[in-house]
Amino acid sequence: MAWFPLFLDLKDRNCLIAGGGKTALHKAVKLLEAQARLTVVAPVLDDSFLELPIRYYCRTVRPEDVHGMTLVVDATGDVAAGSALAKACRENGIFFDAASNPEQGTALFPAVLRRGSFLAGISTLGASPAAAAWARDRLDEALPPRFDEILQQMQELRAKAKTHISQQEQRAAFLHTCLNAALAEGGPLTKESLEKIWRSVLNERE
Repeated sequence: MAWFPLFLDLKDRNCLIAGGGKTALHKAVKLLEAQARLTVVAPVLDDSFLELPIRYYCRTVRPEDVHGMTLVVDATGDVAAGSALAKACRENGIFFDAASNPEQGTALFPAVLRRGSFLAGISTLGASPAAAAWARDRLDEALPPRFDEILQQMQELRAKAKTHISQQEQRAAFLHTCLNAALAEGGPLTKESLEKIWRSVLNERE
């Protein structure tokens, strides 16, 4: 399959998980972190689900349960149930994640790294979730400890540059200089460092 990496805004969107075991629980936690409205359908539920803000139906999942959903996750481990859900999702244009059979789905859960506004999703397309988690952890180790603070400052500087630097090339050069300096220092730039970089940009514009 030709997978395309894409981030989705699932806040307040209806999502369904079929299954109530550990795999389903892991998927549920990830979806709730994205502030999705989550429905779980399963005959038996892992006790940890009781602590989560979900809507729960104690029964076997049905194809019609996918109606109105943005994303459906099959964590039943039941081949027949998974196939029925996959068919229903295809017919209704709904993203479908098949936990035990990734090739059957149209969506994948990546290994996620989040640092403030930095968000990375790493996938091996189902080949090895453990390898994806390993790569995520190595990326986490490579980032500066205060990377989230650097990003916050860069967001503010980007807004300032859009207002005060009209030429795109000069604006990009200013922002790249700020980012490289912040990464070298391991944290947000001081007022003095910013003023120095800003003066150098102004001098180049004159």
